[in-house]
Amino acid sequence: MPRKLALQPVFIESRKRWRVDIPPHMADDGKRHRAHFRNRDAARDFIAKLNPRDPEATPAKAINPRLAEDADTARERLQEAGHDVTLAELARQHLEALEALGDAGSLLEAARAYRRTHDAREASKPLGAAVERFLKLKEERFERGKLAKDTLRGYRGALRNALAPLADMQLSDVETADLEGVLESYAPTTQESHYRYMRAFWRWAAKPPREWCSSAALYGLEFEDDDDDADIEILKPAEVRALLGAAEKWSPNAAVAYALAVFAGVRMTELSKLCWRHIGAKGVEIDKDVAKKNKRRNTPICPTLAAWITAYRPVDADPDDKIVGTNWREVKNAVRRLAGWEVSARLLNNPPKPTRGRWPKNAPRHTCASVLVETGEPLETLIFRFGHSGGHDTLRRHYVRRMESDDAAEILNIGPKGKMIKTTKAA
Repeated sequence: MPRKLALQPVFIESRKRWRVDIPPHMADDGKRHRAHFRNRDAARDFIAKLNPRDPEATPAKAINPRLAEDADTARERLQEAGHDVTLAELARQHLEALEALGDAGSLLEAARAYRRTHDAREASKPLGAAVERFLKLKEERFERGKLAKDTLRGYRGALRNALAPLADMQLSDVETADLEGVLESYAPTTQESHYRYMRAFWRWAAKPPREWCSSAALYGLEFEDDDDDADIEILKPAEVRALLGAAEKWSPNAAVAYALAVFAGVRMTELSKLCWRHIGAKGVEIDKDVAKKNKRRNTPICPTLAAWITAYRPVDADPDDKIVGTNWREVKNAVRRLAGWEVSARLLNNPPKPTRGRWPKNAPRHTCASVLVETGEPLETLIFRFGHSGGHDTLRRHYVRRMESDDAAEILNIGPKGKMIKTTKAA
């Protein structure tokens, strides 16, 4: 016997149509269904497909009492929690969720994981807005004299310019592939430089109270995580001779600057702020306004450095004049290119073909420290002279037995205009 329909269509005289009206509590999907049909059979087919519940059936007649009780309990819990959904709809959603999840875990675990991701994204910031807040802090430090101009320029180039294509993304959404995409158009040395500035920004953004992202995306890039752990490179005597010779050919100021770098370990960024008054009779005073770390230090002047300063210091130099000009950034690259290294030198119209490969980062400073260690300078003294924050361990790891004694002595014998200076032989 065919199933008796729970509802029957009603003929509406004014519209000449058969109307079907199934209330939400009788529909399996919990929704109201209204429709009009030209004939009764079509209306009945529509009702049969919806399979409505019999309005006169009681829970006891339709299902067993225990199941009815469970259904009532479930409905009450949903209502108390403020969820307006039928049990049938809830069962459908649950099955679809399980199907999507597969064997990847429980539905509760998936929900909690999604909530964590959702909360992290909601708490995040657009990358561009976060960058501007970070740069504002760096600009304030620069105005207070706590940050070098070149460092601020590096932050702007790496964050505002290089990351511009990702500016509208939420920080929490940025992945390693996104960062690789914006860095791949740059030369390897520029990529490494940008990475260091990005690392400082990501650490700042990930720390409380901000916690706008994690550092996972950044550290997925294939770069050294810490400069202190990266290996250093030093110059050989022939390379020091070529570098100083190229500086002499460029200008007397460039010769003094590179001599300070090789024989006193002065950083390149510090040279751009160093004045003639900082060079005394016995030492080079790197005050806190010049030093990269904003900590004062003094470096003694060895006989070799004294010879270079005497040879090229202008007789009428004003004490407050800078040793190098405002274009020191381009001058230092031009000197390196003339000495044979593969660097971009915009001041040279016809730069010579490179013969020495890429310029090793901080090579003059590392060479100076290695020479001093090999000639018997105590590590305790070098910590102050070089302004190292890593202490004995950093100095020992980087510089002890880095250079042969004969090479150290040969470097200390390199004087102006190719002359040899007699110094104490390395131990």
